[in-house]
Amino acid sequence: MKKVNIIKITGTVVAALFIAGCLFSNSANAESKVAGKNEVASKEIAKDKAGKKKSRGEKRSPVVMGSIEKREAALKASFRRAGISQDDADDIFSDERIELYYNIYAPPALKEGEKKKKKLSYFDEEFGLFKPESIESGKRIIADNKELFDKIESFYGVPANYIVSIIRIETDFKKHLGKYSVFNALYTMSMLDKRAKRVEMANRELVTWVRMCKRRDMDPFATKGSWAGAFGIPQFMPSSYVTFAVDYNDDGKTDLNDYPDAFASIANYLYRVGWKTGNEKKMRRAVYNYNHEKAYVNAVFAYAGRI
Repeated sequence: MKKVNIIKITGTVVAALFIAGCLFSNSANAESKVAGKNEVASKEIAKDKAGKKKSRGEKRSPVVMGSIEKREAALKASFRRAGISQDDADDIFSDERIELYYNIYAPPALKEGEKKKKKLSYFDEEFGLFKPESIESGKRIIADNKELFDKIESFYGVPANYIVSIIRIETDFKKHLGKYSVFNALYTMSMLDKRAKRVEMANRELVTWVRMCKRRDMDPFATKGSWAGAFGIPQFMPSSYVTFAVDYNDDGKTDLNDYPDAFASIANYLYRVGWKTGNEKKMRRAVYNYNHEKAYVNAVFAYAGRI
């Protein structure tokens, strides 16, 4: 299977993760204290949510479309409204690493006589979800991390096979984590996408990403992910990372490229959005919140049932 196909199928749908961040309830703070595992304190979550909440009846500022110059000016204004200093914004927009990935929005070049390929499905042979080696890999991940999964399930109530199923579909067990700078991927979406909702989402995710990087002394350009801005083994968007990611192994950092943190973060996500083992309707609804696509939900449950 070609690497680019897997990256694109995961990238086109993981952007929906930002929507689930809005489902974060007031009980999250109490749960975080009990768990003792969340790196992101409740105050940090509140800061990143503040930019998204509007008082009742208040309208959002319209998304600025048009030229890249106009869009970039609007993005900079969003940074200022979110409390990002002028100096920090100037440093980012003058950084030589800032880049637009025009190839993402360019139509694929077809050879003479070649037809445009249909979107790859999770159930296509090329995706390889149910190939023997894919099933064995899932079973091996569970067996090699049995004690860890038992602890995660006892706390979050999410069985190992569903966590592993999501990881298989998202990144094929770390094989396809993405090659694009998270900042540049979201910046590209903000500057080039023709859909106002996607531009608005990209701007919000960029604000969340830059603020988080500033607080944690992270380089906003260094982290790599999908073309849509999702990163790590679970392919979280920045807002989902801030809300749901946990430092499960207590090493002082929440690393979604590390299995313990990735496993627990997925379990935490599903738990927070209503997962209840034994209630298939709630289980499916939780996975749908993770990725707003019925085919994705069906694929997660189908693979989980085979491992």
